[in-house]
Amino acid sequence: MTELWRLSAAELLDGYARRAFSPVEATASVLERIAQKDDVLHSFLLVDRDGALAAARRAEATWLQPGEKPLLCGVPVNVMDTIDMAGFQTTYGSLAFKNNFQADAEIVRRLRAAGAVILGKTNTPEFALSGVTRNRLGPPTANPWDLRRTAGGSTGGGAAAVAAGFGPLCIGTDSAGSVRLPAAYVGIFALKPSFQRIPAVQAWRASPARSHNGPITRTVRDTALLMNALAGPHPADPDSARHAPVDYLEFARGNVRGARVALSRDFGRGIALEADQARILDNARAVLTDLGCVVIEDDPPAPAGSDELEPGVWAYSGDHYAAAEALIPNFWERHADDLTDYARPIYEAGRRALAWKYRGILRRDRAYGEAMRGWFADYDFLLTPSNPEAPLLDAPNAADSKRLFGFQAPFNHAYNPAASVPTGLSSDGLPLSVQIVGRLGDDVGTLRLAGLMEAANPWAQRRPPAIDVRASAVAATL
Repeated sequence: MTELWRLSAAELLDGYARRAFSPVEATASVLERIAQKDDVLHSFLLVDRDGALAAARRAEATWLQPGEKPLLCGVPVNVMDTIDMAGFQTTYGSLAFKNNFQADAEIVRRLRAAGAVILGKTNTPEFALSGVTRNRLGPPTANPWDLRRTAGGSTGGGAAAVAAGFGPLCIGTDSAGSVRLPAAYVGIFALKPSFQRIPAVQAWRASPARSHNGPITRTVRDTALLMNALAGPHPADPDSARHAPVDYLEFARGNVRGARVALSRDFGRGIALEADQARILDNARAVLTDLGCVVIEDDPPAPAGSDELEPGVWAYSGDHYAAAEALIPNFWERHADDLTDYARPIYEAGRRALAWKYRGILRRDRAYGEAMRGWFADYDFLLTPSNPEAPLLDAPNAADSKRLFGFQAPFNHAYNPAASVPTGLSSDGLPLSVQIVGRLGDDVGTLRLAGLMEAANPWAQRRPPAIDVRASAVAATL
């Protein structure tokens, strides 16, 4: 029998329905895989073995009874440690919150209601502030394709876990590319949905105007399954009410023949792509043409102005500091020395961020969203590059936000759905992806195009469902 940790969520649900294997067997297989391999990846901050097995036993009992089953009944899932979960510390990747206990976030409540088996909390850079998953809580998360390289950030732990077979599903957060970048680095799929398709209801919210909760999975279908379980309005998040409920599994119906796809190589900025990036982008264009799309080279509008309120004060630093201060009064005085070298200057600046200047940034961002909506009147989708191959963990540019998030971050301001679609390998044998962006609200259409690209891509069909970490560890020592 296939090792159960290799299976997608859809394959697990099919196996449970046929009684080919049970949720307890599948969960035990994943937990054993984590125990054997995560000492080199460092993808988890916490593994709840007892809780996962208890949830699997409940799911198994449910599958033995007649009737409809919850959407994710018995499927193992990982939760990024920026998402509050009752019973365990939620650290947000920070020493300052090592003893922080909160009630379940709405995301976790919905996972439990859907019958998911929550394996634990995955690693994150401090306050999700870096493109490298490094903090003061333990070693950095490594890339399962090459342990010398980063898995990205901020959902780097979750992406590495899914790629390595530590559960088929992860839910993370994305305020500038934080599910899309790690997924691209490890060769799996991620969706940043339209803004607040998945509501954000929890104690800590450091990026309320930019952060999107989004899935990281090995297949497009698994993302649709997770979206069906998690999306939908909540009265405590008014922004979540802007979207009508949909069935994300509808992505598998229909085609994209005649769809107008804009292709932007550099957003009009004159950015030189690396040779592998350009090759992968041209391959993706050919796939879209074969699918019947009309591909037109054009650049979307670019955000105007600077992301600084004044020299040295990042525009969104006040949001971050306010989130910490709300949970720990006098946060700076009590915890400044606990912060990482990259978070400390942001939080120090957040104490000086002026609200009247920040309101100007928010007006700019909303104007940009309207400009993007107008531009999309001529197109159904946008195809862009993603990132070069994952850099070495200690490379000087490994956490360079402008280099990392230049193609992703605009859509955290414009709120469009955007997906990282694995497309092939670099000349060094590392994963590369492209980004597909849809019209605001067209998450199903974005999944449909990504799913058709996945089905048409020979590499996506050949790649293993998870990377063998042991082989990577050996390769890294050569």
